[in-house]
Amino acid sequence: MDTTDQDADSPRVTEQQEQSTAVVTGTVAMSELRAFFDRAFDDLRRAIADGAFVPSGPPMAVYHGVPAATVHLDVGFPVTRPVTARGSVVPGRLRASRTASSVHRGNYDDLGRSWQHLAEWAEREGLGLGDIMWEVYVTEPRPGDDPAAMRTELHWALRE
Repeated sequence: MDTTDQDADSPRVTEQQEQSTAVVTGTVAMSELRAFFDRAFDDLRRAIADGAFVPSGPPMAVYHGVPAATVHLDVGFPVTRPVTARGSVVPGRLRASRTASSVHRGNYDDLGRSWQHLAEWAEREGLGLGDIMWEVYVTEPRPGDDPAAMRTELHWALRE
């Protein structure tokens, strides 16, 4: 990885625009998170195939509050056109915000460490973290791919 990539991955403050989404919403135990993601993405794929929405970017997960024993989240895709609700897939919205942002490279199992690093950086910078955080799964994992090549954007809304 060259220095430019490292700089792009480093924590920084960014401005995020409001984003319409198509999502599956749920409150789940952390131990059930992987199963929830699997069900949500199955439902989202069916809704895409049925024409309920067209993704305008990579998949994402929006966490409402810092994950603890349970987490309330939206799993879905950004969209540019209105979403037709279909089963568990509903329209959503990610509000515009200033965020502490960084990039995680590697397996999803290590995301917690990257979130912790981002929180520690924000504290050192005197930034107050809000209650909305999200992951953008830039690299879709495929069987046989090297997990080290996976890239996930992390965004944590700052308190206003």
